[in-house]
Amino acid sequence: MSSKTAIKDKWKLKKWFTIVAPKTFGEVVLGTTPAFDANQALNRKVETTLYDLTGDYSLVYVHLYFRVIGVEGDRLLTRFAGHELSRDYIRSLVRRKSSKIDAITDVTTKDGYVLRVKGLALTTYRAHRSQKTEIRKIIWNILSTRASETTFDGFVQDIVFGKLSNDIFQQAKKIYPLRKVEVEKTKLLKAPA
Repeated sequence: MSSKTAIKDKWKLKKWFTIVAPKTFGEVVLGTTPAFDANQALNRKVETTLYDLTGDYSLVYVHLYFRVIGVEGDRLLTRFAGHELSRDYIRSLVRRKSSKIDAITDVTTKDGYVLRVKGLALTTYRAHRSQKTEIRKIIWNILSTRASETTFDGFVQDIVFGKLSNDIFQQAKKIYPLRKVEVEKTKLLKAPA
């Protein structure tokens, strides 16, 4: 019986900390987490959707990941750790008799962050291999040049709010008619020390 009460008391000793999104996302509250002290909560990963941050229901399929990197009183500060479009959404985009072109590349931002980015282009009709290769090159070029010219926060915003997808679409549609371009997934590989 005494062991059960000890466990309950252990819970009571924990404090609740508020997890806050980075400044880029308006420092919106992402949730709360229990921990004995704030340092125990460091490096925890939090998942949310863009809809939760912006209130725009049309962005419910964009999943964002944040990692706790610092403490400010009882607030836990986070950094963008990556994003992913929901599988259902991607499945809804893919059609028969059209091509799905994936392009994965590692990019470095102006301020030294390294990200792995996965671009996705969907054509109106089935494309030839040479056309797919050209479109893939365009995706790689735009992603790497844009990353090298912008800061981490700027690059993340361009990806998440669709500006980058739009720029890729405008360039790549000259090669072959496209239906949709998305940056399907990102992952932060390395942050400057």
